[in-house]
Amino acid sequence: MSVLNLRPRKLGSFEEYTIALSRTLAEGGGQSVLVFKELPPDSLRPLYLDARATLETKPFSPFGRDSAGALRSLIRRHRPDVVHLHFVNLQSLDVLSTGLSRGLRVVFSEHGSDIPKKRSALRMYALYASRRLFSSVVDRFIAPSDYVKNRLVRQGTPSAKVTTVYNGVNLARFRNTPVTSDLRASYGLGERSVIVLSISQVVPEKGVGVLIDAAAIALKQGADLAFIHVGDGRCAAEYRAKVTTLGIGNRFIFAGLKNLPEIASMLRQSDIFTLPCTWGEAFSLVVLEAFAAGKPAIVTAVGGNVEAVQDGVNGLVVPPGDATALAAAIKVLHDSPERRQAMARESAARSAYFSANRWVDETIDLYGHLLRRTRAPSAERMGYNPLP
Repeated sequence: MSVLNLRPRKLGSFEEYTIALSRTLAEGGGQSVLVFKELPPDSLRPLYLDARATLETKPFSPFGRDSAGALRSLIRRHRPDVVHLHFVNLQSLDVLSTGLSRGLRVVFSEHGSDIPKKRSALRMYALYASRRLFSSVVDRFIAPSDYVKNRLVRQGTPSAKVTTVYNGVNLARFRNTPVTSDLRASYGLGERSVIVLSISQVVPEKGVGVLIDAAAIALKQGADLAFIHVGDGRCAAEYRAKVTTLGIGNRFIFAGLKNLPEIASMLRQSDIFTLPCTWGEAFSLVVLEAFAAGKPAIVTAVGGNVEAVQDGVNGLVVPPGDATALAAAIKVLHDSPERRQAMARESAARSAYFSANRWVDETIDLYGHLLRRTRAPSAERMGYNPLP
């Protein structure tokens, strides 16, 4: 049972992961129950059902008894062997009630990015003690990067309980998806313009404001660039106004929310990808999507993305919040098509490791290890043989 504190709105790489996980479990004789905040929209639901997933919903509230009660009811109904929690607050009644349920193995995936916060010594100790207490009822933690693993350990999770499982994407989708529409024609871009694509929520933490400033700097220096941002968010109106004020509205385009096939098509037609986060990003699926499409990536030296982007090899790494450095990196790749192409080849080669299949396989291997440890008969039903 995967408990996902999500409202799926579109097909993204994480949604593809849950679909692939469900299909692989079903093919191995197991069952996948996906518990959402809201059911996927009608456009997505057939994909989950085709993967033979059972779809459920429940309320989510860290300290809500109705949230924990609904989860306990679903556990009694479906009798899962493993409950895997995603996007759930570790210090919540959901975690506590699941961890105290007899016979269950509990896995917790930490997806959260973070902003360093100043806390008193007393507050830090209380947080550490609380996280250590809640960690005690979880059998295994999955971190999407070593950055997140180290953060979990610093915050009180025993190191022996944390496994790094890097995210992955559907490589074939980004390598082979046909172009759905001509990106340059759609937005009136010149044939020689270098297209810089960014994909994220439109919020400060993703560095969108910094990217706008960098775009203005690079364009003022005479670079023939076009910036396209995919995504929506609470600061969309503010950033649209900023682009207009800077006089770069015809060169910085907000494309809105897109589904995965559209994103794959846009990535294939772009020249550079960037995600200049200002916070400690856990590990970004969009960076892996850019790799699969064979694009150099410019990211910031904070969080887990630097575990994928090798500075000077398959992309460039710049300081967070530094528009001047970001503009310089973009211009370096703008000025050297040969360097862009060399980095693109490295990105495509690097992407082979970051596949959705590998992500699914490592997740199921972890389930199997936990089940074998209890010698549960369900391990054989899921396609695992007990260790000799």
